[in-house]
Amino acid sequence: MTQHNIAILGASGYTGAELLRLIANHPNMRVAALSADRKAGAPMADVFPHLSHLDLPLLQKIEDIDFSTIDLVFAALPHGVTHSVAKTLPAHVKMVDLSADFRLRDAAVYKKWYGLDHTAMDLQASVAYGLPEFYRDDIRKARITANTGCYVATSLLAILPLLHAK
Repeated sequence: MTQHNIAILGASGYTGAELLRLIANHPNMRVAALSADRKAGAPMADVFPHLSHLDLPLLQKIEDIDFSTIDLVFAALPHGVTHSVAKTLPAHVKMVDLSADFRLRDAAVYKKWYGLDHTAMDLQASVAYGLPEFYRDDIRKARITANTGCYVATSLLAILPLLHAK
């Protein structure tokens, strides 16, 4: 199988570090870039010593990452930040957004729940909702996958089959 170069944006946060821990030994993923704002330049092991056994690139600012060799980005950034980052990624880069930035398709609903303006509505057409049990084909074709929240995924896995069966 093909090995894909990945970047984890927000790697120095809890979500980014947990993601890194889970995928670090995936045979088809090579961690090619890790970002952190305030920790840029530091080794990941300085931030999370339990990851010191992994051979990882240094943390760097997002704007310093060379995305020309990156196939997939995991964005573990705070809500409201991923909008602007997604707009700057080269067209060949796919992204899984772990924040809520692309989960809601309605800008007014997004603002109501998150208190922020949705600044990347133009990208929503290229977004799939990340529940592969129901949206596998959409995810495969999408440029951006909006990762579900854990409560929502649990609820939808129970409710959607009932809705489909009427």
